[in-house]
Amino acid sequence: MRSNKKAVGGEYGKKLLRWLGVFSIAGVVVIGCYGVGSWAISQLDRPVTSVKINGEFTRISQKEVAESVYDAMADSFMKLDLGQIQQQLEQKPWVDHARVARRWPGELEVTVVEHKPIARWGDADALNHRGEVIRLSDKDAASVLLKGLPELSGEEGLEQEMMAQYQVLNKLLTEYGMSVKKLTCSAARSWTITLSDDVVIRVGRDEMLAKMGRFLTVYKAQLQARWTELSSIDLRYYNGVAVQWREPASV
Repeated sequence: MRSNKKAVGGEYGKKLLRWLGVFSIAGVVVIGCYGVGSWAISQLDRPVTSVKINGEFTRISQKEVAESVYDAMADSFMKLDLGQIQQQLEQKPWVDHARVARRWPGELEVTVVEHKPIARWGDADALNHRGEVIRLSDKDAASVLLKGLPELSGEEGLEQEMMAQYQVLNKLLTEYGMSVKKLTCSAARSWTITLSDDVVIRVGRDEMLAKMGRFLTVYKAQLQARWTELSSIDLRYYNGVAVQWREPASV
């Protein structure tokens, strides 16, 4: 009987020791996790140590971008509102889009892509290649920045259609040594092209590409040799073109 009691008591002792061992290990793990967690939080809660700004800056300065980023920065690296910084940058007139990202351990990387103005829009604004309006508040600065760009003029809401038409027309005319200086669409949806040499082409409302094809056929056959004498060309006819010649210079 005594030997059985000893055996039972020994078994209980072993189990107790195993449980104490498990609890000890669990305690060490908990303490370790707490320590690692506290260290990680302290690392993540550190301030931003540097800001890297990428991009090609021609119409907006790198300094202006930096100031906008610093104004929106929080004290903590992990508390930075990247979306807010991006939105603030993209509200600037010349910024097409921006990317903002964290770089471990404490760097903020900002990449800015500027709008590339393709044409003037109205008196002082511009259009990018998608036909989106770039609003410019400073008209004096705009006149310098947009100098030499073709001018597109039409009703509000036609920006994308006009940009698409401009790109097609300019590509077509460039093959013949001509380029678009001004493209106008009236309220009646009648199109007029002014070329870089100030020759005016009145296209009208419908079938622009068909009419331009007819014009280029006549140009190659008859008009090219006398091009410098031309003032305007009217394509608003069913099966022909009308030509107006320049007034001869007075001697």
